[in-house]
Amino acid sequence: MKKILPAIILVFIFLFLTACNKEKKYYEGSGKVIANINGYKLTEDKLDLLYKTLPENIKQQYRGEEGKKKLIEQLTVQKLLVQEAKRLNLDKNPEFLVKREMDEDSLIMEQYYKYLFDNYKPDEKALKDFYNSHPEIFAPQEEFEAYHILITPQKDQKVFNTKKSDAKNEKEAQKKIKMIQRLLKKGVPFEKVAKEYSEGPSAPRGGYLGKFNLGRMIPEFENALKKMKPGEISEPVKTRFGYHIIYLKNRTKPAPKPFEQLSEKEKNQVMQQFFRNLLENKIKELKAQAQIVVQK
Repeated sequence: MKKILPAIILVFIFLFLTACNKEKKYYEGSGKVIANINGYKLTEDKLDLLYKTLPENIKQQYRGEEGKKKLIEQLTVQKLLVQEAKRLNLDKNPEFLVKREMDEDSLIMEQYYKYLFDNYKPDEKALKDFYNSHPEIFAPQEEFEAYHILITPQKDQKVFNTKKSDAKNEKEAQKKIKMIQRLLKKGVPFEKVAKEYSEGPSAPRGGYLGKFNLGRMIPEFENALKKMKPGEISEPVKTRFGYHIIYLKNRTKPAPKPFEQLSEKEKNQVMQQFFRNLLENKIKELKAQAQIVVQK
């Protein structure tokens, strides 16, 4: 398997460096010819380029003079197989042509990304300006601190509340959640009600869930949470776990760190976002200039 993998990689690279059409998009080479395979000339500079495109772990197999001979032999075999495949018109297969087009487009896009990076890489000042002008991207996630009371519509293996109260079906769950709502509206402290009646494992803590960011809880719970203000108690929220009543103690959205306090890793993330924005804007520009017709 280890011998097959380098061969497959070389075939992929070789096909693209030798693929041709009427425009002759492939690189023919201009240096000394080191191999002639049925009229196909492999030049020294082309071999060097082929070598440079190989992954580092594959390059090790082709270092030195012996490695170079091995690489030429590998390419010779592959070229013979490519020539035979073309003789059989396998390169005219529509599926192959579509795949080749997609692969070629992917390689060209990589070149374009490199072009953007080489020509638009921001200096420290430009990176700082980008960071400061996009606080919505770099601000830390909003943090929530909340409690909840959970009533499950089935018999629980373990009862966490002090009243040993456990709704065993949908009807009992709905009845119990309404009773809890009445207690809360009367002003009974949320933590006391949670300790006495909640069927979730947070009951002994008064339903306290701690501090957390969005993405930690299930969607229905978070959707209700996002609409709440600190100090509010929600209406019952139905999820796959049962019925929740949420008390939002606090929600905070910290300001972004000053640029000067960012670590190198964080600056690299800013750099990635800079190029992501650059690419998105370029795509919008190209779409605006293009004539695109998509048939329905």
